Amino acid sequence: MKRILDHQVSFPVDAESDNFTAALASALVIARGYTAETPYWCAPNRRYCIHCSSCGDNLLERHQLSVYHSLLTASTLAFGFDYPWDDSVDPHTLPGFRTGWRWDDGFVNALARFAGFSYLRYDGTSAREEVLSAMKGSLDTGFPTLLRLENEMEWILAVGYDADTVFGLNSQFHALPDNWHSMLRDAIVITGNTAPDMSCKELLERIASALSYDEHTALEGVIMDVLDHVTPENAMDIAGMMCGINSVPIEARWHAAEAFGGSENLLCNICSDKEIQDRLSNIFLERYIKEGNDETHGIGWQIWSALGVGPETGYAITRQSAAFILQKETQETLKRLFAKMFENDRAVCAEVRACLAQL
Repeated sequence: MKRILDHQVSFPVDAESDNFTAALASALVIARGYTAETPYWCAPNRRYCIHCSSCGDNLLERHQLSVYHSLLTASTLAFGFDYPWDDSVDPHTLPGFRTGWRWDDGFVNALARFAGFSYLRYDGTSAREEVLSAMKGSLDTGFPTLLRLENEMEWILAVGYDADTVFGLNSQFHALPDNWHSMLRDAIVITGNTAPDMSCKELLERIASALSYDEHTALEGVIMDVLDHVTPENAMDIAGMMCGINSVPIEARWHAAEAFGGSENLLCNICSDKEIQDRLSNIFLERYIKEGNDETHGIGWQIWSALGVGPETGYAITRQSAAFILQKETQETLKRLFAKMFENDRAVCAEVRACLAQL
C-alpha cells in the first residue's frame, strides 16, 4: 500500500531559523487542509493576497510562513536573544528552558493546545513496528509525523510511505534510509485536529513573562560592560558575540510583529477581541518592524552595518569587524542601538500587560 500526502511545503521558507517550528508549520499546512487556492491574508497590506509584489506566488509557502509567525510567537521563542536548543548559551534568555533542552513535553503540549492538534510521541526505545504503524495510520488519515533522527538538532516530516519505505520532507522530498528507526531520537505523530485550548490571557501572560525575564536585563548589562572592555586581543570574539546576539531578535521579533500584524491567523483567532487585537498590532508593528521608527528590525540592520556584516559577508563577522569594534565610535553606536532594542521590548511588554489588565 502507498500513501503520499498532498500540499507539501519544503522548509525553511524565507527567514526561518528554528527548524522544529518550520517543520511543525509545514505539518500544520497539511493537517489543516491548506491548498494553493486557500486565500492568504497579507498582514502588511491588510487584505487578501492579490499578487501585487515579489513576495512570492506560492500561497502554500505564504501560509506556512504565517503559521510559523504564530507558532514562534506563541512558543515565546520570538522573544529571546538565543534559541534554547543552542547549548553554547548558558543561561538562556527565555524562562523555562534549561541547558540541554530538547523540545520537552510541556513545550510541545503548549503548542498543541495553541494550534489545536492531537499527537502521540515516541523515542528511540519504542519498537519499530509500533512507531511505523502509528505513522502509517496517521498518514492514511492525512496527518504527517515530525521526526528527529541521527542529527539530533534537525527535524523532518514523514509525509508518505510505500510498503515499509517512509518518505521524508525538509528542504526536499526524499526516501528515508531503511534503518531510520535505528537513528530515531524523537517522533511526534500528529493524529488529528482539535479545538485550540489556549486562552488569550494565557497567551499574553506567556509573552509578558518572556519579555520581562530577568536574563534580558542581565544581558543588557553584559553587553554594555563588554563594549567598555574591547582590546585588540578580544575584538574578534566580542564582534562575534554582538553579531550572534543580534541575529536572533532581528529575525524573531519580525515574526512576532507579522503574527500580531494580521487579523486572520492562529494567533489572532485566539486574541479575537478587536480592540485588544488593534492595540497589540499597533505596538508590535511600531516597535518591531515599522520603518523609520527605531524599530528592532531596522536597529538590527544598523548593528550589522556597524560591524561590517551583511549579505555580502553571509551575515558573518570578518577581520574588518574586529577593526570596527575597536573604534570608540562603534562601541558607543552599538551601546545605543542595543539599548533601543531592549527599550522596544519593554514598551511591547508594557502594552501586553495593559491588555492583560483590560482582559
